[in-house]
Amino acid sequence: MKIAGYIFTAIGGLALIGGLAAGHSIFGPLFWLALGIVLIYFGNKKEERNHSDKSETTTSANDKVHENVHEHTRMVSTNPEKEEAKRETTTYWEKYKSDNPVKASQVQTLLGVDFSQLSDKDAQEIINSVKRLCSQYRCEITDVKKRCLQDLEQFPLSFLSKMIEMTEKEKEQEAFNFNISRENTVCAMLIGWMKERKEMLENNNIYDEHIEDEPAADQLAPEESFRKRYTTALLKRIGGNANNSLFCEGYDSPIAHELIDVMYAFLKDTTEKERADRDGYGKRYTFIIIEETEKVTKQYCHAALQECVEHFNFPNKKVVTSFRCPYCGSWKVWDEDYGFECAECGCTWHAPLGYNLYLEKH
Repeated sequence: MKIAGYIFTAIGGLALIGGLAAGHSIFGPLFWLALGIVLIYFGNKKEERNHSDKSETTTSANDKVHENVHEHTRMVSTNPEKEEAKRETTTYWEKYKSDNPVKASQVQTLLGVDFSQLSDKDAQEIINSVKRLCSQYRCEITDVKKRCLQDLEQFPLSFLSKMIEMTEKEKEQEAFNFNISRENTVCAMLIGWMKERKEMLENNNIYDEHIEDEPAADQLAPEESFRKRYTTALLKRIGGNANNSLFCEGYDSPIAHELIDVMYAFLKDTTEKERADRDGYGKRYTFIIIEETEKVTKQYCHAALQECVEHFNFPNKKVVTSFRCPYCGSWKVWDEDYGFECAECGCTWHAPLGYNLYLEKH
């Protein structure tokens, strides 16, 4: 509108000047001049109105934005306070339970600990130790204790006390490395499980004075009854490891160590010896024990009794065996007139004969 007004004003102005100079009528030029002025006037009014409306709209929008920003600021400034207050009243264990309900239940079942009674520091350290142990075994929380106990099965009762002692020392180092309490370490958990295993083996110990003959043994002669009872004690000690080659192959296996331990226990048992004297097999008592023990060592350890005895008493001494080649370690051994020969490497050797029980050491 303003542009048309400027054009008409220019036309009217030029025509007016021309008409005045030529002496013509100026009515026509005045009309165009007036029309242009009117258009310019209304154009200016429209722009002012539009500008005013735009300003009001912008102001309203800005006010709304400012209001939203203010509300957001108010909310932001309020929520952290609530969250902070909530965090201050929520313990580490409660937060862990909220974030990991299943694992929290599994950890409590695993350790039998009431975590709600622990400090945040203790709860966090114990949970982190469980995580490390699970990571080491690459298993879930529900399986980690079972895996540890399976590993402990390879060690006989006589080894467990030493293992507990060694793990106690490792507990100190672990606590230092991770800057945690000694009782919150992985070693502390393992020691607890070792003690459980040790107590279980002790409760099933063959030295239990309440071991009685089986009913059928009452019908046997005293010597045969003792043989049966003694063999039962040997087999009870080695238990489920009897058919596991990892635990029972050779004179230096854990099972061989356990069998010799049982043998010495009976040889030292004065009550059993007196009973043997009363029942008439006292002079054969030691021979019976040797004979029955050798049957078991040959069947389950693939080793002669004397070899097991030598290793039991002198663990750092090299034992010459009649079942395993001392040169290449092969179990393929031939018993020849001139000694023993390895079917793998062809080496020959002699193994000691006789039975030296080294009873004076016990």
